[in-house]
Amino acid sequence: MHDVESQVLEPGFEAPNRVRELVLTERTRHVLDRISECEFPLSILGRSHARVMSMTTHVVNARLAKAGAAPPWRGCYQRAAGEMVKAFRTSTGSALAHSLKLVIRKWTAFRLDSEVLQELACDLYETFDAAGHQMPIPGGAKPRAKPGPKSKRMPRRSYRTALEKGLADRRKALTIERQAELHRKAIEVNKETSRRVAAVLKARGIPGRQFVRYNAFAQIVARRARNYTGPTLAQAASDLVDLYEAKGLNRATLLALCADLFGLVNLPA
Repeated sequence: MHDVESQVLEPGFEAPNRVRELVLTERTRHVLDRISECEFPLSILGRSHARVMSMTTHVVNARLAKAGAAPPWRGCYQRAAGEMVKAFRTSTGSALAHSLKLVIRKWTAFRLDSEVLQELACDLYETFDAAGHQMPIPGGAKPRAKPGPKSKRMPRRSYRTALEKGLADRRKALTIERQAELHRKAIEVNKETSRRVAAVLKARGIPGRQFVRYNAFAQIVARRARNYTGPTLAQAASDLVDLYEAKGLNRATLLALCADLFGLVNLPA
């Protein structure tokens, strides 16, 4: 028995195509339901990454061995498992269930096997569930601590100064002057991309409060465009459209950004 994750879009827009279906296995659906309904956070919530990862090594290795995952795919599955562990460490309830779905969707778009990813998520949950749960906080979340006195802001240093003082990573093949110049040009390109994103959103009537999310999408596509071309770039952009639509952005607007900013039209399904 399978369950298909529903699509979330902004009101007032109709996407030309549906987001790729994320088909959940019965085991995954059962685990996500338990996570969403449980009032007691897992005991690993709030623990350090290293401490929690040490609990998962044998579980992840056993699942990948059973799935027959070999390099370099094995490393990709381990990175996906690391993102799942981060979700378990930092969230609970329905927020945790949603984060796990996003990790599965993201790495499925990167050509990993969806069922193996789901089995990893379920194995991790059962491992953490067996380690115990915390008591819920009486009366809800803890009150926010009062902010302390504001510290004096340090003067802003330039990227070139940071390079000269060894506070930024140096590229051995470049001089300080050349690396600083490339950094300046990259900042200009990012600003121009953001300006064009704002223009597209304004033309489509997207609220300004949504700018940050759409701009993040466009900046990632811009990075892909600097490294890929042709069908490879089109497929990468298509995968990003699916991922950000799953995060609640409007598909038609994402496609418009790809077309207007990068000339990417008729992306592959």
